[in-house]
Amino acid sequence: MARDIDILVLSDLHLGTNQCRAGRLYKYLKSVNPKMLILNGDIIDIWLLDFKKWPKKHTKVLGYLFNLMTANIPIYYLPGNHDDYLKQFDGLTFNNFKIQNELILDLAGRKTWFMHGDKHDKSVNGTKRDIAIRAGKAFDSFVGFNRFINGWENFLGVKDRTNFSKSLKDRTKSAIKKNNDFEQQYIEEAALNKVDTLVCGHVHQPGMTKVSAMQNKRHVDYLNSGDWTENCTSLEYVDGKWTLYRYRYNYTKHESVLKNVRFTQSDIYPFLEKQD
Repeated sequence: MARDIDILVLSDLHLGTNQCRAGRLYKYLKSVNPKMLILNGDIIDIWLLDFKKWPKKHTKVLGYLFNLMTANIPIYYLPGNHDDYLKQFDGLTFNNFKIQNELILDLAGRKTWFMHGDKHDKSVNGTKRDIAIRAGKAFDSFVGFNRFINGWENFLGVKDRTNFSKSLKDRTKSAIKKNNDFEQQYIEEAALNKVDTLVCGHVHQPGMTKVSAMQNKRHVDYLNSGDWTENCTSLEYVDGKWTLYRYRYNYTKHESVLKNVRFTQSDIYPFLEKQD
């Protein structure tokens, strides 16, 4: 039986690419019953989109999302960098489906700001956008090769799967983070506008933590929904409380990953202990 969820936040699905774990995502979606869905960017990967190579599993995910639309469930689509083409349609509304670049909700008296998190990321904007697109295509091919290796490992009975792609993605994101303080800019902006909770995606590093702004020292709850390429995570809001969930492919249930979360001012990513 599907679990009732007041608000479900998903980001960085990257539908249409080798990276998307569409099978796991579809199983997860079938296990929940959201009253509101927030698609927080990089849902369809327009940068890498090739309809000739569109996987059938990805169509099942889109079909499920369309079914939610017909069920009159409010759906907010907040475009990211990989689906930035949709940002020009900010404010477009079709029945219960809305495209907004950002979203602010009052949840139990707490001002909650939703955004993908790419606006101030210099590595994907301006003159570096074309470079980022070419790098994304190369990475997607690399993921395809990694999956090929995993197939042979499965055939040979290897228990510990090789995951070159996740290691490369994590190293790349960490390098960008050190030279590009875009997340801290959002924290400062959120604190300035008296936001209580900031919800992002983009960095493919799920977590929940409390952050103190440098300028006015206001505390902001920082939440990141992660992705459905490596981590397979989502944010669920139930009865006034946020929970970060990870889908484990070898389990029929879903388990919380709120473990070993720590934070420093110079490094605002929450760290999660290694999961199997």
